[in-house]
Amino acid sequence: MSVVCSAVLLGGRLFSCSLCRGGLTAVESSSSNIFNYTFSHDIILRLFQILNLTAEKASWKWGDETGINNVLQHFLSTGLVNMGIKGKIVLVLLAVAIGYVVVKLNATPPLPYLDPDPYWAAGPRKADDAKIRPFVIDIPAESLKDLKTRLELPPRLTSSLDGANFTYGMDSTTMAVILKYWKDTYDWKKREKKLNAYKHFKTRIEGLDIHFMRASPPANSGKTVRPLLLLHGWPGSFVEFMDILPLLTTPRPDSEVVFDVVCPSLPGYGFSEAAAKPGMDTLAMAQIMNKLMKRLGFKKYYAQGGDWGSAITVDIGTVFPDDVFGIHVNMFLGMTLGVQAKLFLGSVLPSGAIMDPKLEDSWYPLSKFYGTLIREMGYMHLHATKPDTVGVALNSSPQGLAAYIFEKFSTWTNEKYVYQKNGGLLEPDFPISLDSMLDNICVYWFTGSITSSMRLYAETFSPSSSMNVLSYIPTSVPSGLSVFRHDLAVTPKNFATSKLTDLVFYKFQEDGGHFAAMEVPKLLSVDIFSFVNVVERQLKEKAKKAKPTEL
Repeated sequence: MSVVCSAVLLGGRLFSCSLCRGGLTAVESSSSNIFNYTFSHDIILRLFQILNLTAEKASWKWGDETGINNVLQHFLSTGLVNMGIKGKIVLVLLAVAIGYVVVKLNATPPLPYLDPDPYWAAGPRKADDAKIRPFVIDIPAESLKDLKTRLELPPRLTSSLDGANFTYGMDSTTMAVILKYWKDTYDWKKREKKLNAYKHFKTRIEGLDIHFMRASPPANSGKTVRPLLLLHGWPGSFVEFMDILPLLTTPRPDSEVVFDVVCPSLPGYGFSEAAAKPGMDTLAMAQIMNKLMKRLGFKKYYAQGGDWGSAITVDIGTVFPDDVFGIHVNMFLGMTLGVQAKLFLGSVLPSGAIMDPKLEDSWYPLSKFYGTLIREMGYMHLHATKPDTVGVALNSSPQGLAAYIFEKFSTWTNEKYVYQKNGGLLEPDFPISLDSMLDNICVYWFTGSITSSMRLYAETFSPSSSMNVLSYIPTSVPSGLSVFRHDLAVTPKNFATSKLTDLVFYKFQEDGGHFAAMEVPKLLSVDIFSFVNVVERQLKEKAKKAKPTEL
């Protein structure tokens, strides 16, 4: 009697074999059906090389299907048969164990519990005021005076090492130039008027005052108006979207859709109130954002985000699929165990076997990828463990806050800036203006929100976080992904589909980095429109099929 007994997780794919009296044999003899999922010939060859099998014994030649079959048959009929009964028993037990692990890893867990009506404010629970209240950014004179006084203090800067550039972090010479510009030239009140060009509001949700900015298209545009929730990350804010808003709300000739954009400050960021209790992770924020859109009267909407905004957007699509038309993200990693297996396979397999060759230099050699990850993710460990400690320093010193955030703008825009004088920040071709970066830093400073913003890392990476479950639950709503060459994660399409199972739009952009909405707003806006165009066509086709046939 033959029973399927082994399954090997390799590159996120399941290979099956059957155990019979004659030994371990392949389910099918044809080279195209040997495995449940077909791998290209060069991948199969490399797998055998990894297993230290000799193709010569099977008279294998490159590109010869029969040769591949011969190698496999040689391995199955000779290598395993000759290993002895003890070896076979060990192999079978190992295969069963691996099969069990594979089944567990591929099982979809249930959605984590989500309290539908939590209360995040301090003190006893109070009823939420559902009113949408107009809000104007108007930083008081006392706060401006306090900032000026602090900036007037001579900065205690340590001289940078010769030739180090930004490899040790913020260069002191560059910092001195930026601080002088902030103190003597930058005009907050002038910038404040620009930020107030769009209407701002606040509303209370789950006990917290949530701030959002709204940008609407012109009336009678002749286009279908779709609501779009636009979510920022860290160390960003709603300021990130100032240049992309006019592009999203202006009708385009190549789209039947235009957007009514809702751009919130995440809880604990900028002008949105911070949670007074532990547990405000990405799923909790996703629920608040979804409630915001419902309160504004939108039955369904599109959502888009980068960085933490990407994670929250994906959570919305996963947990509230009936409330969205679709989701679009930039910067998506989704490093499940299956994806990591593919990543490691790609380091030994021929170019193009695992991912598009043009993306490989962002991942390989793995030593470079993980080296960059270790170098750039130190801040994350700090935020995920003791955010309040570093928060004291950053919230007390505008110089320290500026250094901390400017360094991220430099390195995350393009890794090359780490090795350049002034980190590229003062160069005329740097993609983000000094004023825009200072606008963002001032929002953190005047609202005193840097500490609460960093707590999102601690909440999301805690053992009890919903992320530990949601990462393994497929997101089945129509999804789009824009990948920018210089972002922290240049994710291949087949990596993304392990989580985003209905990925209807994927675009790799040769330009742009982590702050795409600030660096390349035109590219990002075109991608958003293109994604929505695909989904809208699908909606029309679905509606057409659902329409009763006329007699």
